[in-house]
Amino acid sequence: MKLSIFLSVMLFVLGIIRLTNASQLDFSWSAPKTYIHNKDTGGEVMYIIWFYNLGNTIEKPISVPLEVFMMTDTGEKYLDSYYPEMMEHVAKLDDDNKEGKKYQNATITRGELPPKTTRHYVAMFEDIDQKARRLDIFVTGISHFFFWRWRMVDYSYKITYEKEQNYWKLIEHGMTKDASHRAYEFESGDW
Repeated sequence: MKLSIFLSVMLFVLGIIRLTNASQLDFSWSAPKTYIHNKDTGGEVMYIIWFYNLGNTIEKPISVPLEVFMMTDTGEKYLDSYYPEMMEHVAKLDDDNKEGKKYQNATITRGELPPKTTRHYVAMFEDIDQKARRLDIFVTGISHFFFWRWRMVDYSYKITYEKEQNYWKLIEHGMTKDASHRAYEFESGDW
């Protein structure tokens, strides 16, 4: 009986902590775009370009151990990349592109997000299988620190798209315990 009460109280406290910290980070994104680099040159490379934003809504810095990973329905797995030399072309794909807008990459800017700031990110997934009709994008490090710090539960935000004609249509999104991104880490040793 005492154990049951203790567990109930702990779950309640964890729920309150999660709710009070849920609004610290503002996360938004746009639909991925397909980009062919070096089109019509014989050295074409297909990319999926995905723009997203993270904003700190509080007066203190927030630690964000951000990582982005994509998996397709063809079984291919991709880590996000960043090629500054392509940004002139890639930035034009952003529906919200403004002059002077700076884009960052998760692996370069992983760490603290300063108070009351919003950063604009771009993930570039290289050499995508052209047969892919479904994308799952996983973003880790944006859930409450309690979970990722002690690896109790490895929540990630999963966003699923399906290809419809020439664009990617949002199917579903939300926090998930899907560990596909972690399986890739152990397979490749790169993540």
